[in-house]
This record gives sequence, structure tokens and C-alpha cells, in this order.
Amino acid sequence: MRKNTALFLPILIVFVFNVILFGWAAAQSGIPMRQAVTPFSFVVSILMLGTGLIPAVLRPQSSHTLISCFSIFFAFFLSVPFEVNDLPVIHPGNFLVTFLDPYIIVRLVQASILLPMALHVSVRFPRHTGASLHTVIAGYGFSALLLFLLFISRVAWQRVLLATLCFGWFTFVIIFFIRNLLVSARDLNPEHLVDAQRARIVGMSMFLAEVPLWIRPLTLALGLNIFSYNLLLIFQLIVPFGIAYAVLRHDLFGIDRALRRTLVYGSASLLLLTLYLSLTTSLTSLFADSLTSRPLAPIISLFVAAVLFDPTRKLIQTWLDKILYPDRLKFESAVQSMQYLLARANRRDEIMHLLSEVFPSQIGAEWGALKLFPEPDVPPPHAVPAWNIRLVAGSVTVGGYWLGPRRAGPHYDADEVRRLNALAGQAALALAYANAYESLYELNRNLESRVKEQTEQAITDQKAIAAYEERQRIARDLHDSVTQQMFGLHLMARGLKKSAPDDFREKLAELESLASDTLKEMRLMLDQLRNASGEEKVDFAESVRAECEAFSNRSGPEGGALLSITLEVPQVVIVQKNIASEAAWVLREALHNVVKHSGGRSVNVHVSVDTFLYVGVRDDGTGFDVHAMPAGHYGLRGMRERVLALGGELMIDSEIGRGTMLSYKIPLPVSES
Repeated sequence: MRKNTALFLPILIVFVFNVILFGWAAAQSGIPMRQAVTPFSFVVSILMLGTGLIPAVLRPQSSHTLISCFSIFFAFFLSVPFEVNDLPVIHPGNFLVTFLDPYIIVRLVQASILLPMALHVSVRFPRHTGASLHTVIAGYGFSALLLFLLFISRVAWQRVLLATLCFGWFTFVIIFFIRNLLVSARDLNPEHLVDAQRARIVGMSMFLAEVPLWIRPLTLALGLNIFSYNLLLIFQLIVPFGIAYAVLRHDLFGIDRALRRTLVYGSASLLLLTLYLSLTTSLTSLFADSLTSRPLAPIISLFVAAVLFDPTRKLIQTWLDKILYPDRLKFESAVQSMQYLLARANRRDEIMHLLSEVFPSQIGAEWGALKLFPEPDVPPPHAVPAWNIRLVAGSVTVGGYWLGPRRAGPHYDADEVRRLNALAGQAALALAYANAYESLYELNRNLESRVKEQTEQAITDQKAIAAYEERQRIARDLHDSVTQQMFGLHLMARGLKKSAPDDFREKLAELESLASDTLKEMRLMLDQLRNASGEEKVDFAESVRAECEAFSNRSGPEGGALLSITLEVPQVVIVQKNIASEAAWVLREALHNVVKHSGGRSVNVHVSVDTFLYVGVRDDGTGFDVHAMPAGHYGLRGMRERVLALGGELMIDSEIGRGTMLSYKIPLPVSES
């Protein structure tokens, strides 16, 4: 409160001082102020006075106080017209002040204060230029000294010299003032963009108004009346209108936008009300002559004017918004568009794109940033936000949102901040909904995946059960047919051996042994069929040794072992039982082929394991052409099919007269490697 009083006190002192000056001039000249002031000069002075007082009243600060004091002096300075006929007749000998009209003396005093005050304003508006206080005080002192010397001058050369110095001082002040505004207007620094826009408008207004004010003293000095005072006042109207536009459009003096809009809309409404009353009066006069019942005339007039009032008010308000507040309309449109989009968004990345890129671009903000929990709730580095808020849905914080300043335009006012806060609340709810939607979607995907896995497992289990049942059926059929027949053959050979002659006894003993071995292999196969399980693990090396031993222990047709087998196998090879079973079957079939087709009796069996199970069988037989396989032989085909069924590969390398190399590899599960 004390600070505001200190700011308003100079304004009051300056106003009282000017009133006293004009009271003195009226008393000395005998011409009252109401006669000295014309209606037009009074209107111009009031506009100039209001232009300076409004910023000091609405936004009190020292620079606005200085501008208000300047506008008071300038308004009083313009209030009393001065034409060429008002110039006094001056004679040498006495002080110049004795020849001057009191109103002219007052105007010269005001001018001597206005010039250094203009310098004072220019070093602080639109921003401080760094000029020292001593420089400003020196300007006031120099101006006062010139006026004093002019008042006490006695001879013509002194008066001409001092008048020339005063005009030069006036010229310097105008150039200095306009130059400072031009420097600010040409500032390309993005931080001073708003000041540059304001300086351009004020600078152009002051230039158009002050150039005629500078030209008129020259015409008066030459005794010419080509530049009337009313024409000068018309040019001075550019200043209040230019400053009003800068205030309303570019936030000159930092007056709250809501208050500025209230002033504009209030003025527009007042003007419309005046037109409304004028229209009512005109319509009443018009209808009074055409209606027989005179009381109906004002009622009809009021009704017609009332119908036209609201549409006209809305039209003018929209027109004023387009001219003075295009950024406000842009902001309102962007908020409405964002509310529509947020109401339909259901993904976090979509909402982040809307708030971080789309919305800042639509309102002309330099940048926008949205950070979701649990990211740090801080703005981006090296960025100063113009507005920010924490996004809260219910009692849960979902993130933070920041907006940078506008690239061109005023700061976010109180009304816009309220709209932004409401938009942030909707964004928080949209993010919370998106989080829930994405969680539900992920849960649904996991559920679908688990159902799919369980379905596939059930199908696999069903296939395994079907395969198991088929194996059991085959095992039963083999047991009931082939096994029984082989057992009968074994018994028959044993019985015949006892009563057979000596020449046949050895052959029957061999037949008995062959039947016994075949019966053992059949029982082993039946055991494998009945107990097949892919999950159980066995030692494949043991199976290889057993197969090789079975062929080595049997006698060949020429005597000696059926096959002479050299084994290269690790001590232990643990693999899944189904893999070991199939690999052993292929090995057995390969050894049978050596006996039946190769004609050789020496075999090398090699086994190794890493991520694959490798088995190689090399014989010293006659070999064969692998590209000319005879029809009706299905052994190699069955071996290949068994290996391929396990994801493996079977290879045969053979030439006639060189023997045969049969090898196959079967992939092992990762845990078995």
C-alpha cells in the first residue's frame, strides 16, 4: 500500500502543478481556461491524459508513473491552442518574459520540463538503456538553464541564439527518443521479440506525431500560417491510438489481458448502447408518423433495437477478437480441438504426441514437455517453462506437463491458465484410462498366449497318448504273432537238434541260435514300444555297445564273427530315450545292410556328441552307386525318415569298390548339449 502511494504521489503533484500553472495564467491574462481551451483540443488532451494514466492505475510501477507524469504535462501543453496571430510584439531592452502572454509562458515552462522528461522516458522505455541518473538530471538542468536565459534575454541576438539552442535541444530530444525506439524495434534477440514489436508501433506513432510538432515552430518563426493547430492536434491523436493498439494487441505496459478485454468490450458495449438509444429515438420518430397509435411507436422501436443489439454485440466482439486478440481465438480453438482428441485417445504414445508436439504447435508455444511417472518430475534441461502443472487423476500422480512461452504474443493470462488447468485435468484422466486400457490389453494378450500354449500342450499330449496307444497295439500284435512264431521256431530247432544226424546238428544249432537272437531283438523292440517316453534319459553309448556286441558274437557263413566292429564312442552319452531308441534302430539297420549287401566284414562305428548326436558307420565292402538305388529296397528310406522325423540329417557316401560311409546327426535339446 505504501509503495502504491509513493508511485501515485508524483502523479498527483504533477497534476496539481499544471493546474496551478494554468490557474496563474488565467488570472494574469483574464481569460478563463474554459475560453482558452477549444472542444477539440480538450478531447485530444483527455485522450492523451487517459493514455498515460491507465497503465499507472492498472499496473503501478515507477516507469509507468514517469509515463503518466509525461502525459499530464503533454495533455496540458496541448490543451490551449496557439496560432501565429498569438505571437507578441517583442522590443529590445526588457526581459523577454515581460512581453510574453501568461499562457505562452506556461507552455514554455511545460516544454522545458517535457524535453528532459522525454529523455528520461526514452532511457527506460521499452527497457532500460543503461543511461546513468546523473545524465538524466543534467538534461533537466540544461533545459531549465536554457529557459531561464531565454526569459531574461534583452537583445535580439541573444534571443535568436537562445531560441535556436532551444530548437536544437528539441530536435536532439526527438531524434534521441525515436532512435532508442528504432534500436529496440530492430533487436533480433528472441528474448526481446515482444519489446521489439511494441517499440515498432510506439516508434511509428511518435514519429508521425512529433514530426509535425517539430515543423510547426519553423512555420511560426517564419510567420507562416500553413500548419494550423487543429491539424497538429489531429496528428497527435496518432499517439493515443497507437499506444492503445500496442496495449491491446501486444501487452504494452504488461496490463492483464482479461482486464484489457474488459475495457475493450466495455467500451464497445457502451458505444453500442449509445447507438441503441440513438436507434430507438430514430425509430420512435419514424414510427410516430406512420402509426395511428402513438404509444405503440416506442414499444416497437425498443423491440426492433433489442433484437438487433445482441447479434451486433457478438459480431463486434468477434471482429475485435480477430483484430486485437488473434492469439486468444487460436488458443480457444486449440483447447477445444485438444479436448475433442483427448476424449477419443486411448494410447499413451498418442496422448504424449498430442500434448508434447501438437498442442504447443497449435497455440504457438516454443516447446512442450510431458513426463510420465516414474520419470523425474522436472522440466527439460536448459528450458524455462511459462506454465506447468502436475497431472493428477484422483489421488494418483501420473506425470508432469510443461509449456514454454509463446513465440509471438503475450504470456498466458489468468483465463488461459484456468483453461490449461482444466485441459490438464482431462489429460490426466485420459492418461489414467490409457494406462488401464494398455494394462488390460497386455493382460488379454498374456491370457491368449497362455490359452494358446495350453491348447498346444493339450494337443501334443493327445498326440502322445494316441502314439502311445498305437505303440501298445503294435506291441501286442507283434507279441501275439511274430514273437510266438519265433519262439515256436526256436523250440522246433532245439527239438530237431536232439534227434538229427550229426551232419545237420551243427546247422540246427546255428538255426536255434539265430532264432534265439531274433527273439531277443523282438523282445527288446517290444520293450521299447511299451515303454517309449521322450522325457526319460538313457545312455546311448550302452545301446551302441549292445548292438555292436550282438553282431560281433554271431558267426559268419565262412566262420569267425559275423562282423568285426571297431568302436569309437565316449564312455557315456546321455540323451533322451526316444532319440536313443531311434538312433539305435538306424545303427542296427545300417549294420544289417553291411551284412546283407556290402560283402564286407570289417566295420568302424564312430559316435560323438555336442549340440548334435553324430553317428558314423564305415564298412570295407563292395560299395554301390548312391544315384542308382534298386527298387524294392526300403531300408535306407526308413532310416532317413526316422532321422528326419527328429529334425536330423542322414548322409551316404559310397562308390563301387570303395566301401560305404553312412552317417547321421540328430539335434539335441539345449539342456542336453
